[in-house]
Amino acid sequence: MANFIQDLRLALRQLRSRPLFALTAILTLAIGIGVNAVAFTVVNGLIFRKPAHLSERVGRILTTPAGDEGGYASPAELARFADATRGAVDIAAEGRLTVAWQHDGHTQTAWVLLVSPNYFSMVDVQPLAGRLDVDKAAGDAAASVVIGERFWRRSLGSPSLAGLTLRLNNNDANVVGVLPDSFTGPAGLYSPDVWLPLDDRASFRTAAGLEKPDTRWLFVMGRLLPGVGVPELQARIDAAVAGMAHDWPESHRQRGARFRMLGEGNSELRGLTRAAAIVMGIIGLVLLLACFNVANLLLARAVERQREMGIRTALGAGTARLVRLVVTEGLVIATFAGVAAAVVAYWTQALIGSFAMPIDEPQHIDFTLDGRVFGFVALLVMIAGVVPGLWPALASARVDPSRVLASQGGSAMGGRPSPMRRWLVAAQVAGSTAFLAIAALVAQTYSNLSLADFGFDSRNLVIAEFAPAAHGYDADRSARYVSALQARIRALPGISDVAIAARAPFFIGFDRRIAVSSLDAPCDADACVKIPVMAVAPGYFRTMGISLTQGRDFGGNAVSEVIINQPLAARYWTDGRAVGETLRIGDHGAPATVVGMTAKTHTRGLDREEPTLYVPLELDDFEHELTMIARTAGAASPLVRPVSEAAQTLDPNVSMTSIKTMEQRMAMQLWPFKTVGRLFSICGGLALILATVGLAGVVIYTVNRRLREFGVRLAVGARPRDLVFDVLAGSARLMLPGLLGGTLLAAALARLARVAFYGVNVLNPTTYAGVALLECVIVIIACVSPALRAARIDPIAALRSE
Repeated sequence: MANFIQDLRLALRQLRSRPLFALTAILTLAIGIGVNAVAFTVVNGLIFRKPAHLSERVGRILTTPAGDEGGYASPAELARFADATRGAVDIAAEGRLTVAWQHDGHTQTAWVLLVSPNYFSMVDVQPLAGRLDVDKAAGDAAASVVIGERFWRRSLGSPSLAGLTLRLNNNDANVVGVLPDSFTGPAGLYSPDVWLPLDDRASFRTAAGLEKPDTRWLFVMGRLLPGVGVPELQARIDAAVAGMAHDWPESHRQRGARFRMLGEGNSELRGLTRAAAIVMGIIGLVLLLACFNVANLLLARAVERQREMGIRTALGAGTARLVRLVVTEGLVIATFAGVAAAVVAYWTQALIGSFAMPIDEPQHIDFTLDGRVFGFVALLVMIAGVVPGLWPALASARVDPSRVLASQGGSAMGGRPSPMRRWLVAAQVAGSTAFLAIAALVAQTYSNLSLADFGFDSRNLVIAEFAPAAHGYDADRSARYVSALQARIRALPGISDVAIAARAPFFIGFDRRIAVSSLDAPCDADACVKIPVMAVAPGYFRTMGISLTQGRDFGGNAVSEVIINQPLAARYWTDGRAVGETLRIGDHGAPATVVGMTAKTHTRGLDREEPTLYVPLELDDFEHELTMIARTAGAASPLVRPVSEAAQTLDPNVSMTSIKTMEQRMAMQLWPFKTVGRLFSICGGLALILATVGLAGVVIYTVNRRLREFGVRLAVGARPRDLVFDVLAGSARLMLPGLLGGTLLAAALARLARVAFYGVNVLNPTTYAGVALLECVIVIIACVSPALRAARIDPIAALRSE
């Protein structure tokens, strides 16, 4: 311990004597550790930090195959599971919905979570105010509900809970408690405004379609009772599944369920673990480049300290002692850098929000720094403190004291960069080149996607999503409301056309799929190909700007008619003549005539080759969420508010879940490309800074070591510009291997991942040449100053100094 304290004091004294070296090394590692700390803060909030502390022995009943429902269950299935597992497990459930919040003469969408009465007994959370009591209405009394901190503070102004009520779907509810904003429940990141009693959903006029056995929207969890094991519980669940398959054969013939213990972090984001590992690996390269930079600096310091190390060796210091001195200095540098990185991570918490997904559903991710983040930073400090100093430490330990002392301070290694330093500089340049090249390709992809032809005219479209059935409307009344709303919107100045669909392109959620087969090759319902299906009303294709390459739109009475796109036509008719042909659709293989065919059109995302089936909008579709598409004569954004006001005027009790332009709607699909582009741009910029500093440091060091040589050359007639050219040419020789290696690496990676680039030639030499030119200009500018210093030295002074 005494030796360590002695080494620590010596390291601090050495760094104080070289403030520029110390500051450069600390800032270099702070960049590498800081960007990794910020990235890990995000990963920690998404994956490692649990949204709620669950009670012991709590798991989830996951329906299978998960498919479109993500393992969720219907209320009818919940009741069957509860009956079958009574005495073995205490079952609770939660389900996400939107309701209309009426206040001050206005109606807004409230995001709610319906929970069973025992829900809060399975999570360990303390209310900010009041109590956690979500009960259904009893007699004339209103239901008891809990609200979220964000809703309480921002929407309600933090009033007292005494007598506080909410008007939700024209039904009063008493607010009895407030939950902290950090609580999102075990199902995921959803941060609702209000928690409502699941058993009282009928009083809040939720959609009747939610009660169907095959409408799965509940996250079901259960707490194992004492003495009950998972195998016994699974046997009971299997019995419940068999009973449902017997009673509801059409919807439950292929259904199953399994019990899985929770406590593994966010259910919604558990699948991001692999992506998070890749991202951390990419960002970790920045720290590696920073370590290379510091290793270069320490190698330079090792040369400067040769005489000191020689004296220590002559006095009896062993190899381990010399290595420990250099490594301790590296640890001190890394510790200061780690403190700076933690401060950066704390300051950039708000900046992280700019990377959030552009969706309407309120979500909460906790990005605060915790022990896990500080532990990660400490680990990086250890790595960054030891790894860069190993080679310089070994180089210092190999000093020949007799030769160093005999040189009277001269370098035993000469003024040229060692092969190790050349390799480190090349690696830094290669890393920055690869980062910037990939960033350039991703930026081109994002630009192409922003301007791409998606098979419809995405300009001048307003998209409104709403669900009249969620506000107490039955299918007939919902259809009348939609018809009236469509007429009002069409009458607005600036609106040229309006259409209704169950969903519009670039929706968020799972595809609705249906079994499809040709008339000549029927198949069993379970073996049929499942094709994405979209229910649309007449006029949808005209309003969306989707061209029909064959046939016609749906008529007023489009019974047993379908419209398909070209990829689906090519699957069954190689000659492309699909109009007039017959398809069998649905589990019962009902015949339907193809009356039209569209070109390749994006419906779900960015894949234009996805076969898609269009069916007429039916009365049953009005029991679910609907989408209204309005085509505007000019810019769409000024008409978002008039559309919202028209809906409010028609029926203030029906709230719009979302109203936005198509460009805003498409932002979610473009978000991954935008985020990846930012990631590589940030990493590339930091890597370029590190590479520039590293190469400039080598050049400065080389110039300082060659002052005598430059003085001699000037004395025998060399011109100053010859020395400038010599220094810059040496810089280019250091940089060119890294440029070549980085370009080849970027091209190889882009080639392997070419499916991730849209409309981009990943081997376009112009892109790589532009990145290389940018790198050359920045690095050469950084090297001009030491080159000019070499040209301005006084030959007499340089020779006298030696």
